Amino acid sequence: MDRRTLLRLAAGGAVVGAAGLPAWARAAAHAYPSRPLRLVVPFPAGGAADNLGRPLAQQLAGVLGQPVIVENRPGANTVIGADHVANSPADGYTLLLANEAGLSLAPAFAPITHVAVPYDPGKAFSGISLLGQYGSVLSINPKLPVRTLQEFVAYARKQSTRLNYASFGVGSQPQMMMEILNHQAGIDLAHVPYKGVAPALVDLVAGHVQAMISAPSAPLPYLKDGRLRALAYSGAKRLPELPDVPTFAQAGMPDFDARGWFGVVVHADTPQPVQEALRKAVWSVVDSAQYRGAAILANGYEVPEVGPEGFPAFLAQDMARWKQLVALVRNRLV
Repeated sequence: MDRRTLLRLAAGGAVVGAAGLPAWARAAAHAYPSRPLRLVVPFPAGGAADNLGRPLAQQLAGVLGQPVIVENRPGANTVIGADHVANSPADGYTLLLANEAGLSLAPAFAPITHVAVPYDPGKAFSGISLLGQYGSVLSINPKLPVRTLQEFVAYARKQSTRLNYASFGVGSQPQMMMEILNHQAGIDLAHVPYKGVAPALVDLVAGHVQAMISAPSAPLPYLKDGRLRALAYSGAKRLPELPDVPTFAQAGMPDFDARGWFGVVVHADTPQPVQEALRKAVWSVVDSAQYRGAAILANGYEVPEVGPEGFPAFLAQDMARWKQLVALVRNRLV
């Protein structure tokens, strides 16, 4: 899909939805995009999110006919970057590469951590498109005398000294997933938070902590060379890169359901014709063989299960689901 087609679609959308739009919004939709866009990535440069964001920006620039500049704004479990977009002009020129951390988990954790999230995600943002979904892999230090999830649970129950698990911060999805595992399996692993996945992996490989749940991309090299051992994967089916690792359901925990996602959102007040133009543009990239092969599948992610039209409902369901999960394990988090 080229820029001329997108502009025609955007213009058509402006006619359909013109009644509720001010004149400046209709004019902006017809001209969109007339200058470079920014893609705010609320993660450090060079990380797993960048592996989705930078190829997206490159291909999206070709579709829109304008540069798309990646701007890394990490911190506070992605809240800093998300808040920046929530306070940017609602004109479709500032996009957020969002995930469950800032839109679902941080708000759900706020009553427990007493760290205020300065936006209401359900009101501040509008969903454009999923980029990829992911399950997470439970990795352990191979010095533990276990090879299956059930053996790990039995071993953890018998230890007089608590085993430790790593995460990359309080309120992160890895912490939540391990606490759900604690709850469902009836074990009591202690949380050791780190400032990022890299230092957590270093200590896991060294044996200073015994376990961690994370997206597959970070531990994958260590799993392949034997410095870590994978016990289970939380996706709907086995990860192609780890074909011998069962899903949690296959390993005996069918109710363990915790998957993450990455997607693109914009300010909620962005004119609808501009949003529609962005949905078509972003999805044309996500749906391409080039992006799916080099960005999604190559980094251990799963192709989105829903298209742009279903993404807003997906977001609402994800926010509600994580609130329920946080409430379920609240007593372990305080």
